[in-house]
Amino acid sequence: MKLALLPLTLHLMPGGRVPLRIFEPRYLRMVAQAGRHGLGFGIGMLDEGEEEGGDLFALGTRVRIVDFYTLDDGLLGITVEATERFRILGLEREQDGLLQAEVALLDNWDPCALSPTEQVLADKLREVFDEYPELAELHPVPRWQDAAWIAQRWLEVLPIRGHYTQQLMAERNCRPALAFLMSMLRPDPQSGPCH
Repeated sequence: MKLALLPLTLHLMPGGRVPLRIFEPRYLRMVAQAGRHGLGFGIGMLDEGEEEGGDLFALGTRVRIVDFYTLDDGLLGITVEATERFRILGLEREQDGLLQAEVALLDNWDPCALSPTEQVLADKLREVFDEYPELAELHPVPRWQDAAWIAQRWLEVLPIRGHYTQQLMAERNCRPALAFLMSMLRPDPQSGPCH
């Protein structure tokens, strides 16, 4: 499958939503094409501190547009929701600079229940949503009992080094991410995946 790519320094996982400000002509074209063809587009994930010309990580996320609006400055605002992860197989840059990627879609993590011990992850995420209502507004139907959904939202909001997030994102299910998140509650001074 071929997808236009928007390179960003954030990691977005399936079910996650993010507002975007679109102003460059190549990305306005990308949004128009996404609406016309119904395929959405891809978010290509850049390493922290890299400029747009920097190397992309191997994994990205396909998104669909769930809302359009005009921002206070008159520019286009969109909210996108991630639908599935992908692995980039090849890249080409079009004349206006828009990246097109040949991608292989990856299966989403299956929903699974939180264990009683892991329930603390849902409780702490609720606290984050309470503290940042703009984040809660992006997820009007939170899945508090789904360990995969909880793990993915944490991977989006925690300041984890990109290469480590990519390792967890590449896993077939949410269990390695949950184990990592639980270890964050009891930090090991030797571990160091966070900033």
